[in-house]
Amino acid sequence: MADGYMTYPEYQAIMAENDWHESRAVKLYLNKAKQCHRRRLMVREAAEANPDNRALQAVYQELDDKRVENVWFAIETAQAEALQKWRYLEDGSKFVDALVQAYQGDVSQYPQLDKAKIDYIEILTKEEQRQIKNGDDNLGKKKKHY
Repeated sequence: MADGYMTYPEYQAIMAENDWHESRAVKLYLNKAKQCHRRRLMVREAAEANPDNRALQAVYQELDDKRVENVWFAIETAQAEALQKWRYLEDGSKFVDALVQAYQGDVSQYPQLDKAKIDYIEILTKEEQRQIKNGDDNLGKKKKHY
């Protein structure tokens, strides 16, 4: 994973340059980045008013680090989906169905990489459900920034 601050226009440029798309999985990570950004904005005033408070400064920095991390996870997910030519959430059930058919349902025969992809699909599905349940989802909405 790459490090460093990235603006939304920089993110958009990377996505456009590579012809990557914002799938539901990518949007999950962008939404998590947006949540970190919002929390950081709430903490900013207190952090600026208390520059000697190390705990507050650490929380402020951690929120930005998590925001950056989630933006890079979004980019890496878009890249992986483009390389494999299918999207984790939109096409994941077709991927699993093909494995079940190919190996006649014998999970022990699945290649390790395919097992990892199934686990990742499950993690993303749970995160999507969590975001929807908590009302903090951004799926289907145009993003202005994160």
